[in-house]
Amino acid sequence: MAILLYHGSSVGGLQTLQPFTADHGKPYVYFSTSDISAAFYAARAIERPYYWVPYSYIAQGKITYTEVWRNALQEVYGGKTGYVYCCEADDKNLLRFPTHRSLRLSTEPVPVSHCEKIDNLQDWFLQREREGKLVIQRYESLTPDQLSLWHGMVLEELISSFSGVDFNNPYTRFVQEKLPAVWDRFLHEAQ
Repeated sequence: MAILLYHGSSVGGLQTLQPFTADHGKPYVYFSTSDISAAFYAARAIERPYYWVPYSYIAQGKITYTEVWRNALQEVYGGKTGYVYCCEADDKNLLRFPTHRSLRLSTEPVPVSHCEKIDNLQDWFLQREREGKLVIQRYESLTPDQLSLWHGMVLEELISSFSGVDFNNPYTRFVQEKLPAVWDRFLHEAQ
């Protein structure tokens, strides 16, 4: 059964989406069943091969984006152009991403059906918020518990993936710059 899938990219003009290696170590084309979650990947907070987008799903499939540092939405997406590619693929030929029901992976190239160019990703997300399709949790509105939850996830990733390795990589530089309290905690706990 063919399903509609979306893929976000900062690169326009693609006719076929090719598998590439991200931080999971194997080449895949990454898809979402949501154009909103795909658009989050049309700009990057961290250099390749890493990625990090603080979003989750709530009731009725609505997405919540959480600003984990002050002005994160504007910093990552403001004024940036992105592309959301739409593809149709047979769901039985796709792999499911273990932590997200809406994500799919393809090990094979996938032809593009059509593409939406987004001139300003931040404005596009703010429009989706006004339409009630997206919840944006601003940094200033987060409770200490909410912030702690996101920071805890970053700390777990650091401990599981970066303990005992060279700290000079895009992910660890990102954490040092944007989440210095998490970095300090990591250095203390990883000793």
